[in-house]
Amino acid sequence: MDFIYQYYVEGENEKKLVEVLSKEYKYIKAGKVEVFNVVEKSIKNTRIRNFKENHVIILVFDTDTNNTKTLEANIEYLKRLVKSKKIKDVILIPQVHNIEDELVRSCNINNIKDLLKSKSKKEFKTDFNKATNQRIRCILKDKDFNFKKLWRTEPVGVFSGFKCELSKLENKNFQ
Repeated sequence: MDFIYQYYVEGENEKKLVEVLSKEYKYIKAGKVEVFNVVEKSIKNTRIRNFKENHVIILVFDTDTNNTKTLEANIEYLKRLVKSKKIKDVILIPQVHNIEDELVRSCNINNIKDLLKSKSKKEFKTDFNKATNQRIRCILKDKDFNFKKLWRTEPVGVFSGFKCELSKLENKNFQ
């Protein structure tokens, strides 16, 4: 049975990273990637109304806030829909604390600015988004990117109950 993978990610940097991981590296299942902050915005019925059968929803979110109410409501809403044929599964990928911290842990760098030789954290975000997916792949390779370290840190505090389910997305024979 073929599944349709729908990613909802925190921001443009996450969108770029998911695209690189799925299309360039083929570490994870490829799918549609949409910027939608599930920690801050509620998922409405209009967002999923046109889904066909067998969608797998992946929520990639930061854990650098203390409010989980909207996230919890979104997960509950989506999991109720799992009983329908439209949604087959809801997969959580918490970023501890954010994408910058995840990349620092996964690469041989001390600061996120070192990844692209950016002057500031804000400039890094812009530089990362402007780079082509192929360039990002080359840069990650050059910085000894280790996929087995990405999204593997368990969240703490109010996010401790949100376990990473990345293993459900991993391609078994990634290179």
